Amino acid sequence: MELKDIKLRPLLDTLRLEKISDKVYFSEQYSGYVSNSRLGLINPRQDGNPDKFFTGFKNTFSSAFELGSAVHELVLQPDSFELSEDIGKPTAKLGAMANELYPVFLKGDVKFDDVKAASDKIEYYKGKLTKDLAKSVIEASTNYWKNRQLKEFDLAQDKEIIYLDNKSLEIVKSCVTALNSNKQVQKLLHPEGITKTPISENEQAILLDVEATCPNGKKFILHLKSKLDNYTIDTETNTIVVNDIKTIGKIVSEIDNNIKKFHYSREFAMYLYLLKLCAEKFYHLKNPKIQANYLVVSTIPNFYSKVRPVTYGELREGFHEFKTLLKYVAYQIGYRDYSLDERPSKYQL
Repeated sequence: MELKDIKLRPLLDTLRLEKISDKVYFSEQYSGYVSNSRLGLINPRQDGNPDKFFTGFKNTFSSAFELGSAVHELVLQPDSFELSEDIGKPTAKLGAMANELYPVFLKGDVKFDDVKAASDKIEYYKGKLTKDLAKSVIEASTNYWKNRQLKEFDLAQDKEIIYLDNKSLEIVKSCVTALNSNKQVQKLLHPEGITKTPISENEQAILLDVEATCPNGKKFILHLKSKLDNYTIDTETNTIVVNDIKTIGKIVSEIDNNIKKFHYSREFAMYLYLLKLCAEKFYHLKNPKIQANYLVVSTIPNFYSKVRPVTYGELREGFHEFKTLLKYVAYQIGYRDYSLDERPSKYQL
């Protein structure tokens, strides 16, 4: 049996394009879905394997992810998110500990067992936490907790507040300014048409069920999910565009190395495949032209930004990888007795 013998069929009646918050998108409700990021866990070229894929992601802290998320939210959803001034949040993993323990603080005293549980989750001195270390965590976080409580219990506040340590705060401000002042970036995020303004949406999710059929007769559903930073649908020119913000801790010219390292071409290919289905089903476009762009910003001075178009060759290569890995997932389920947390579907087999 070869992977090419496994057949995949998109079930277009299940195709959904809708706004889903990050809290819900990354919740248990969608934990059985296959995302581009999760495909990286099974890709041997990314040090992946079936055990990693079917176990799923661990909740580990990443300062780069925290910075990137803040930049995304402030550039793409400025009406929903606001950056707090410095209120004393600790740095790095200690800051993640402070965030994890904040709900405990709101209920009363933070005790050793609370800090230990957070330590195990955040992997901050995991298995090595002493009472003295726990005490230092509480002392370093208390002012932050008190200041945050004052800000959150404010009737005038109507946006979700992003809390960062002082160093990260200045980096995010500089990155947001760089992207918001880049005319090429803004033209892509806010396109103009000839007589009709193109549809432009941020942070929209696309969900699709795919039927997998193996040569041994096994048939089952794979649930796909993607969340796009920005997409545009131009009905005048029959064109769809996916734009994705990428923060990089190097100079922007190094983005090509990240593209290869993180297999970003597969990400764009999956996004465009799903968006093309949506454009055809919901907006009645016929075989639309496809385009994609990296909106790159450096998180180091001088915080330069640039647009890096995705080539058709990269998209073709990325789509081949996407399809191959999806069939590899199907193989593991059909022949190796692995299983995903399947969600109810009217197509459940």
